[in-house]
Amino acid sequence: MASDAPREPALLDAKGASALLNVPASWVAAEARAGRIPHVRLGRYVRFEPEALRDWCRERQRGPWRGGRPAA
Repeated sequence: MASDAPREPALLDAKGASALLNVPASWVAAEARAGRIPHVRLGRYVRFEPEALRDWCRERQRGPWRGGRPAA
């Protein structure tokens, strides 16, 4: 049975990644060039896996934790 919910693309460009992260596309491109953000190189194109970006964000979270997670 097909779902009517819109599917997220398998790979995002810098503009799509910037919308996901709520940062400028220029920041996304610069971080990818510097190797500080997960990305996939396809020739001259740079693409981003949405789930890899979400995981990267979760790993970078700082501050007091709620929901049973201990403070670091």
